[in-house]
Amino acid sequence: MKTNNISKILILFVSFGFFQANAQTFLGLQQSNMSGIHQASLNPANIAGARHKLYINGLTFNAGFNNNYLSLNLPFPALNTLRGTVPAQFKNASGGLAFQESWLKEKLNGDPKNFNLYLQTRTPGILYKISKKWSVGLSYKNTFSFQINDVAQPLARLARYGVDSSNGTVAFSGPNSFNVGQTFGDNAFSINLNAFGEIGGTIATTIIDNDFMVFKVGATPKLLIGYATGFVKNNGIVIKAPGSDSIIFGKTDVFYGYTDPKVFQNIGTGAINLDFLKNKIQGTGFGYDLGATFEYKPKAASLLTSKKNNYLFKVGLSLLDAGSIRYNNIKTTKIRNTTGDKVFKLDSNFARAWGEGQEQGIKYSDSVVRTIFAIDTTTQSIFSKMPTTLNLQFDYNVFKWFYVGANISQDFRGKRAIGMRRPSYATIIPRFESKLFEFSIPMGLMNDYKTGRLGFFTRVGPVFIGSDNIIGQLKSSNFYGADFYFGISTGIPSKKAKKKSQSNE
Repeated sequence: MKTNNISKILILFVSFGFFQANAQTFLGLQQSNMSGIHQASLNPANIAGARHKLYINGLTFNAGFNNNYLSLNLPFPALNTLRGTVPAQFKNASGGLAFQESWLKEKLNGDPKNFNLYLQTRTPGILYKISKKWSVGLSYKNTFSFQINDVAQPLARLARYGVDSSNGTVAFSGPNSFNVGQTFGDNAFSINLNAFGEIGGTIATTIIDNDFMVFKVGATPKLLIGYATGFVKNNGIVIKAPGSDSIIFGKTDVFYGYTDPKVFQNIGTGAINLDFLKNKIQGTGFGYDLGATFEYKPKAASLLTSKKNNYLFKVGLSLLDAGSIRYNNIKTTKIRNTTGDKVFKLDSNFARAWGEGQEQGIKYSDSVVRTIFAIDTTTQSIFSKMPTTLNLQFDYNVFKWFYVGANISQDFRGKRAIGMRRPSYATIIPRFESKLFEFSIPMGLMNDYKTGRLGFFTRVGPVFIGSDNIIGQLKSSNFYGADFYFGISTGIPSKKAKKKSQSNE
């Protein structure tokens, strides 16, 4: 007899929304000298001496997901779904894609499993070059984030398959090594959901500017606006599955809390408006970015390099997304068991409650849980941490319009922290860059340096599109995630930069 009741319990904590951020990198866009205020998101110092006197970001949108557990293993290239050339045997009666569960392939390497889902909008954004040395900027961003970190592989499989004890020995319905009656205790993990906005004001200045080098510094203080948050810190649950009708809990230590779940439902329907912003602000905080950039411009290389950007290479170092959001009056719950085994029955009452819908299922499960565990529910303030990273940038002007950049980002937030983290990555970014057209191909290791990625970025005039992970995915039939961003931004070129360029010519 097969049931997914265990998976229902596991998703209990995350059933009120699926939006994440954490991984917005905009690699191709932010590396560009022509990206105006977007450069400040990579290093605030980069807007000093900007290529534009005035630059305005109209709208920028980014969304994506990734994981290291399940891949979509299609029997045809994913690009066929966009072209409308999916083979007939994989279509349903209405001509749409007939999805098959067998297309989901597990990566069973024993490593902890992670999942990221994210969405971000940037609008408006403004950069203004006050003088040759000073530039200022203003930006507003909305970010929605959902992350699951460090789920043990057996627990991930249990969440996917549920329990099937039809032959009396197997707990999973798929190939596995977790048997009925076996004790399972390696299952600590964390879940974080966040929806927040940030208003950032950037100021950058050039400290040194001579015939050989330029040194710039910049900072972006931020007002952080928390719309909603939710978290689970599972420090460990010892469980057994003696059959399909019960779960035995041993030592248990779980801490979770959340704001009003309806906020995430409103986000899911796209209901972001002035009333939403006015009535749904549930937390505030302060954050900041700091950065410094060194540019080397030897006269001997002036014939090879771009006169408009005027450097052979530049190196930057930045601390990004430091800070936290304080949410007041958050309902939090601690679930503990230190007094021996507790039995949770998956009986007819449980099935009937979940059969009446998610709300009734949650209420019933909560009532039972409170009879077998020590439950401590209280209202308190929670600090949700920002995804702080240390970022190292390098850019080399190979010849005129051709550059090769590099970017290394190291996460500073632990996977068990309450808040967000941005997985570490290392990339190389070759690019063609001119005033009217730009194209680059970010490539490297993402997801804490473990997964290869290949993306693209292109700009034609004020319109740009890009992805940090799409080219290889579309050509492949087996992928673990993808992302995509686009936007419209434009600016007025700096007149002083033009005169300098003309005089050099």
